[in-house]
Amino acid sequence: MARHLLFLLFPLLTSAATANQLEGLAGKAKLDAVLAELGKAQAAIQTLTAHFQQTKVSRLFKEPAVARGVFYFRAPEQVRWDYQEPRNMTVLVTSRFMITFRPQERMAEKVELGRSQRKLFSYLSASEPVTNLSRHFAFALRDPGGDADLVLLLQPVTHQLKKRIASVELIIERKSFLPIRVSYTETDGDLTTYQFSQVRINEPVPDGVFTLDLPPGVRVVELKLGSE
Repeated sequence: MARHLLFLLFPLLTSAATANQLEGLAGKAKLDAVLAELGKAQAAIQTLTAHFQQTKVSRLFKEPAVARGVFYFRAPEQVRWDYQEPRNMTVLVTSRFMITFRPQERMAEKVELGRSQRKLFSYLSASEPVTNLSRHFAFALRDPGGDADLVLLLQPVTHQLKKRIASVELIIERKSFLPIRVSYTETDGDLTTYQFSQVRINEPVPDGVFTLDLPPGVRVVELKLGSE
């Protein structure tokens, strides 16, 4: 399950004037300004569609594992990942469960999420306002200066998050405040990076995108992660 967890905050494109608000700021004042812009933009997002490339580096792989596909989000908590390469796979996430469907294997896993798991998904998806995350993550901002992109680092501070996630890194485009790359490191050392492109915000997304009708003959395995 952990490979699908992702703290994804896609703000709307803003003007260069917004980026200029950072000029003259330093330390906590600059960090607070960046978080404020991310929070305001996130609140404006109703739908989002983007192409993604997922790269996973693991001690279990000789080479990085690369996958590509399309990501869909609709507020407040509907998420779908359609993997297209190297093989088809769909991951549908709601507030109550996650379904992973592998058509070539004719198998689907439906995971019922307990309270703590639902909370974890909300932290690592677009459904939890960034302003709320300060209770669960320590933030740090790295600004290389000039036209270079900003780097926002998140370090979990709660026990539940520490069990799964070691750190999260967002690369934020300086002029737009758009996170163009998101990486997270799991506690076992695995590193997963998502690079997004062709981002479309607040365009209509059909209701059918967030439903998953399994074809006849698919074996469904139901799991429950816990009631906490």
